[in-house]
Amino acid sequence: MPSPRIADLAAARALFAGLRNATVETVAVAYLDPNRRLLGMRHVAGRRDRVPVTIRTIAVDALGFGAVGVVMAHNHPSGDATPSARDVAFTQALAAGLRTLEVVLLDHLVIAGDQVTSLRAMGVV
Repeated sequence: MPSPRIADLAAARALFAGLRNATVETVAVAYLDPNRRLLGMRHVAGRRDRVPVTIRTIAVDALGFGAVGVVMAHNHPSGDATPSARDVAFTQALAAGLRTLEVVLLDHLVIAGDQVTSLRAMGVV
């Protein structure tokens, strides 16, 4: 069975739908090939309001999968999909770090129940 193609926001939302009702903050990172097909994923569960995931971990995974694109998402168990200042800063640093490896951060989604905020749509990425 071929890997799913993550070509737009709707496909990304479907891929990360499992984060909608998680009770602890969880990060999911999708690693994509040049045709935006899924090569692999990493899920990291954290605490109520924080997840211990690093730029290094995401970069190592991206290189290991041979990815050219990354889409990440995390949930806000609080029910508010507004990105925090920490979310914005991490996204900007991650995008810059991945660029040095010729990998593009395509989007970072914040999910809270049925709400989804795209940091790309906000102009952060």
